[in-house]
Amino acid sequence: MFDRKWLKPMALAMSLPSSALVTAWVLWTLVEKNIISKNVAIVLLMVIILNILISMVVYAVRNNKKN
Repeated sequence: MFDRKWLKPMALAMSLPSSALVTAWVLWTLVEKNIISKNVAIVLLMVIILNILISMVVYAVRNNKKN
């Protein structure tokens, strides 16, 4: 039914919006409580999103080479 080699990249792609939303909400809360600065929150959000995107590409490239 599913092509197993694309399962991990698709799972990451589908979880990206909710992960970004929850991360942004948590970071926003931390900024409002003055636990972290706004710049730190932005950097953390970008790092987390880039990590997910890079993971998707790495899984896709690895699985593409298996053919």
